[in-house]
Amino acid sequence: MDDTSNTQTKNIEEQEEDTRSLVNQISSKKKIYVSDSKVENVKIEETYWDEIKVLFSEFTKVRKPDSFNPVYNGYSDDGVRFSTDLNYFRVYTVNKEEYYKIPVATKKEFNKLIDESIYTSFDFIKQYKGWESVEITYKEETKKIHKWKFDDLAYKMGAKRIVGKVQPEKSKERSDYNFTIKIKGEHYDAKVETMSKDYVKITSGKAVSYYEVTPTLFDYIKEDIFKIEK
Repeated sequence: MDDTSNTQTKNIEEQEEDTRSLVNQISSKKKIYVSDSKVENVKIEETYWDEIKVLFSEFTKVRKPDSFNPVYNGYSDDGVRFSTDLNYFRVYTVNKEEYYKIPVATKKEFNKLIDESIYTSFDFIKQYKGWESVEITYKEETKKIHKWKFDDLAYKMGAKRIVGKVQPEKSKERSDYNFTIKIKGEHYDAKVETMSKDYVKITSGKAVSYYEVTPTLFDYIKEDIFKIEK
């Protein structure tokens, strides 16, 4: 058998149907993107996805409901999709679908995690083409960022990982300089607070997340925006 035949056989084997339940399939994915009525295709931080997946164990498989009007839609990078109206959770591919009932006691936490995973996602915050206005405040001074500088600011936003609140809050207390970025978009408002050069806090509505970041954002604001000497 030549190399071409070997490759074709391998591809066929790789395409064999995954026999796991669809909810188990989507749980195994690493890259997940979510949309709602305001924003589309936001990549979810893996830490948030891990928290969301924990709730799946509380869902109960049911028949297709009589009424289902999803408020969130999502997909993995290889064709497994899902949607939810917060009462039911639908997982589907081109050939198959499953429905799960979301317990009333779980609904609020599920909703909270999805909202936070979208609106405090670094992937979402950095989408500067959706920004309408940006202001950065240092102490009593506020500077408005011109639209032609939006991309510069966005490119300086480099996240390392999502973290808890304790270390960032302590780091902020020790820092001589801290800045607050207020971003207004077409469908949202967000606030990004530097907490020393190593952390930021992102707030959007009731959603809050903390990230360990590269120092480039802090240095850019300090040196290029406010002209504070090193």
